Amino acid sequence: MLGRLVACPSPNPPSGRPCGPGHGERAMADLLAAIVQPWGAVTRKVEIAPGRFNFIARFPGGPRSLMLEAHADTVPAEGMTIPPFEPRVRGGRLYGRGSCDAKAALAAMLLAVRGAIVSGRRADTTLYLVATGQEECGAAGARRLAADQGRDRKGAAPQDLRPDAAIVGEPTDLDIVYTHKGAYRCRITALGRAAHSSDPARGRSAIAAMARIVQALEGPLARRLARRRHPVLGPATVCVGTIRGGTQANVVPDRCEIEVDRRTLPGETAAQVGAEVRRAVLAARTAGRGFRCTIENYEWYPALEEDRRGPLLRLAAAAARAVLGRARFKGVPWASNAGIFRQAGIPCILFGPGSIRQAHAAVEWVDLGQVVLAARVYAEIIRRFGE
Repeated sequence: MLGRLVACPSPNPPSGRPCGPGHGERAMADLLAAIVQPWGAVTRKVEIAPGRFNFIARFPGGPRSLMLEAHADTVPAEGMTIPPFEPRVRGGRLYGRGSCDAKAALAAMLLAVRGAIVSGRRADTTLYLVATGQEECGAAGARRLAADQGRDRKGAAPQDLRPDAAIVGEPTDLDIVYTHKGAYRCRITALGRAAHSSDPARGRSAIAAMARIVQALEGPLARRLARRRHPVLGPATVCVGTIRGGTQANVVPDRCEIEVDRRTLPGETAAQVGAEVRRAVLAARTAGRGFRCTIENYEWYPALEEDRRGPLLRLAAAAARAVLGRARFKGVPWASNAGIFRQAGIPCILFGPGSIRQAHAAVEWVDLGQVVLAARVYAEIIRRFGE
């Protein structure tokens, strides 16, 4: 099952280009529909952007409903040192792009759902199997899914996807993740005035202006954030991840751009974080005798914090103990779709096979033994959910 998913390429295309034929979430949705329709699923394919899709399979049951979700897209395959879409098994591991993040979880969910359908061990539970699109670059699929809860796009007729709880499949090493950081990303552009470098006073360097902004972000702001700590996740952080500026050495640069990654803690909002970044930029502008700049917010993943004592955590822990003989809880510093679902009012945890250390790697792989165990834990969650 996992090999079939890995062999269907679904990397995010570079520079926003559309996916080619046989690639992307459309092809993944077609493959998933062919797999689950014989099991009695009612399936939908929802376009979230040109050529980008969510896949939703509904297995009708009782009034309570559980969503199993994993993202269908992967990071690009450039830079891999193994064939990315030719799944190979060696030493109990399956290799290929997406094998760990997050097609391993999706395969385990498929196996668990099939087992629940065949055995009839799902009590009175309606199951949703969902593969979201664009998770790796903005989470558009999860946002669309959350926005559609209970209503269609025109706000008229009720939709059938209203889960009481959700399990998000990510590589968690078979640990139960109940809290994670969020991510806010913005693009800051400093604007100067071009001039010949032989007379730089006639121009205004955008790179020099940006240097002050970087110092403000990774200096005073970073120090303030280091004092803002979560008991499990640690401090909030800020990082300048990219920088581009200038055209050639003998021209005073009139433009410089950076991208900023700000890791957030539970309770922080996009508005608060964005305002904090703007204040840091304003301080840099004041210190630098003023310069023009723009700030574009382009990604926001809310942080997740689920109640350790809540019913979903208790159920997941009981299922893990029944299969694995233990239940480990943890928080992680990365973001996922789970924060978006929780913000929409859906109790949510992360659980899945594989390690984040193998995700996005030049040699990506997953331990197949963990995939089997994850499938058994998912199946046990399904069985217990309707009780």
